[in-house]
Amino acid sequence: MEDIYSQKPWLKSYDKNVSPTLNYEDKTFAEQFIEVAKKYPDKTALIYMGAKITFRQLDEMSNQLAAYLIKSGLKPDDVVGLHMPNIPAHFIGIIGVQKAGCVSTGLSPLLTPHEMEHQLNDSKTKMVLTVDVLFDKIFEVADKTSFATVVVSEVADFLPGVKRVLGKLLKKIPTGEVKPMKGKTIKKFTDILKEMPKDAVQVKRKMDDTIFMMYTGGTTGPSKGAVLTQKSYMYNRLQVLAWLDMGPDDVALSAFPLFHIAGLALGGFSTTTGVTVICVPNPRDSSFLINCIKSYKPTCVVNVPTVYFELMKRPEFKSMDLSTVKWCLSAAAPFPVENMKELESIIGEGIFIELYGMTET
Repeated sequence: MEDIYSQKPWLKSYDKNVSPTLNYEDKTFAEQFIEVAKKYPDKTALIYMGAKITFRQLDEMSNQLAAYLIKSGLKPDDVVGLHMPNIPAHFIGIIGVQKAGCVSTGLSPLLTPHEMEHQLNDSKTKMVLTVDVLFDKIFEVADKTSFATVVVSEVADFLPGVKRVLGKLLKKIPTGEVKPMKGKTIKKFTDILKEMPKDAVQVKRKMDDTIFMMYTGGTTGPSKGAVLTQKSYMYNRLQVLAWLDMGPDDVALSAFPLFHIAGLALGGFSTTTGVTVICVPNPRDSSFLINCIKSYKPTCVVNVPTVYFELMKRPEFKSMDLSTVKWCLSAAAPFPVENMKELESIIGEGIFIELYGMTET
C-alpha cells in the first residue's frame, strides 16, 4: 500500500510564506517571557482602559506574584486557579504561576457552583486568583473545596487614581464584596505588589512538565482536565507564529477570555513575543471595542463570532478606518459564510482567518 503521508499532501494547503519545517527551540514559557521582557523592557505590554503597563513592569509584578506563591508554600506542579476576566491581574497571574513552577487552570465565570466545585477538586487547586466582582462564586463553594488561599484583585486595579475613584463613585466600574472565608486566607492582589520583592524568580522547568490544566466543555459528562505540557504549548506557539504575521511591532485586540484555551493561546503567545495586548474586560461591550480600535489601531484582532456579529451591527464599525488591521481571527464556534462575506466587505478580503483547535492540543 502506498504511504500517502510520505508525500505530505497537507503542504498544498500551506500559505506561501509558511515553511514546511520549523526549528523548535526548547524554551519554557517563563524563559521565553523573561527573554522578551529583557529585550523590550520599556515597550508597552498591556493597555487597560487607557493605562499602560510595560514589559519591565509586567516582569516585575509577575516576579512578585511568583514570590508570594512560593512563600505561601506552593511547590512545582501545584495548581493555581485563575478566575478573572481579561484584566492585567490575569496576565500577571499566568506569568507569575509559570515563574513559580506551578500549573494554572482557567476557571470560567460562567461555571455553575457544581461545575466550579468539580473543577477545583478535580484539579486539586491550592490557590485561587479572582476578582471582587466574581468573589461570590468562589465563596459559594469554599467549604466544599480544599484550596487554602484566595488572592483578590479589583477591576479598577492599575487604573490612574482619579479614574479609579471616579469610576467607582459613578458606578462605571463594577465592584463586589469580599467576605471572610472560614479556614481560608484572603489576600489583596495589590498588597502582594506592595509587600513582595521585584527580584527575579524562576523555578526551573522541563519541556515535558505540565504548564496548564484546561478543562473541556463537559458536553459528554463531567468536564475533564486536559494536561498541556511546556513543549506542547510552546511548540504550538512557534507553529502559530509561522502562520500568522505577528511580532513586537504589533498591537493585538483580543476579546477571547483567557480562561478559554483560545484566549490563553493568543494571550500567552502575544506576551511571549513582544506584542502589545489591549485588555478587554467585557467582550460584550461593543462600544468599548470600537473605542479601542479607534484609539490604539490594532494590527491583529481576535474574537469569537458573536462579538464580530455585534460589531457588524454598529454603523461606526462599518465606516471606521481599519487599514492597520493585518488579520482578523475567529474561533470557538462556526462562522457562517454569509457573515464572513459581510465582515470581509468591511475589513477587506483575504485577512479573515477561521481557527479550529482542541482544548487537549
